[in-house]
Amino acid sequence: MRRIILLLSLAIGVSAAAQSFGGLQLEPECSEFIVKQGRGRAQQGLEMYKRYIFSLEDGGHVNVYDFKNADGKPIAGFELASSCPDNHANNAEFGVEKKRGASFPLMYISIGKPGSDLDWTCFVESITRRGKRFSSELVQTITLDISGFAAKGYEPVFGAPSWLIDSERKALWVFSAHQRTTPKVTLRAEDNFYIAYRFRIPALSEGASVTLTVDDLQQQVIFPFETWFTQAGCMYDGKIFYCFGVGKLDPENRPSRIRVYDTDSGTIIAKYNLNEEIPYEMEDLVIRDGWIYVNTNTSPSRGQGDPVIYKLSMPR
Repeated sequence: MRRIILLLSLAIGVSAAAQSFGGLQLEPECSEFIVKQGRGRAQQGLEMYKRYIFSLEDGGHVNVYDFKNADGKPIAGFELASSCPDNHANNAEFGVEKKRGASFPLMYISIGKPGSDLDWTCFVESITRRGKRFSSELVQTITLDISGFAAKGYEPVFGAPSWLIDSERKALWVFSAHQRTTPKVTLRAEDNFYIAYRFRIPALSEGASVTLTVDDLQQQVIFPFETWFTQAGCMYDGKIFYCFGVGKLDPENRPSRIRVYDTDSGTIIAKYNLNEEIPYEMEDLVIRDGWIYVNTNTSPSRGQGDPVIYKLSMPR
């Protein structure tokens, strides 16, 4: 019965994808916002707070840029407290709680490295600014334990959980897929599906280490699978905005795309196909002031220039 319900939800999701938000949006407004200097390693997570842009690199280094000036030269840089070779720093999300004395809300770091012992862990860091210097403290780790999900009728994810904060509804979402989303693993779209879990946002008062199990699960939403190679994203108005692909490095199998998933209806409500507008590998995105800002990574060895943050219009 659970499998029948799942297949029905997939069919409904595909049919609803072209209805709300104008469906498939082919010509979004898109421009370069910042061409970033100061690259050390591969670009990954992105987050913004007031005048500051936090651009994360593989391993846990962070470059800070000035949003107001939109200058490509970093104004500061620092290491995450969780910095290590296995911390892919795939996604960065500011939460709703702020540690006493900190300059910013807590930042939630998704590892995004399948096969690593850290893959199921979210690092929660508290960032402080003193003049031009930034520092970060590891204040909590959150671990997802899916061992009891299947026994209670829920779909387990393969790994690589992306931890997303819904600040408006005060919820923590985990987004991933049933199978790994590479063409080598998911040979046919109909064999896979995306899964989102909703949890509470653990408070700092719950301790330095929190494990979320099936008993903490508030909601599961299944979405149809019709694009490959997950990157990262964010929450806005109960919707998951998520980017995929590597751009023109593999335009046939892994093109640049954004999908908007509605956690209330369980459907795809907007699609961006962006290989012409964003030819680079998209890594993470942030919604701010009615715009989507997309962080990208480039490959100098393949003739690509400095990495770019793009500014993209919201669905209409």
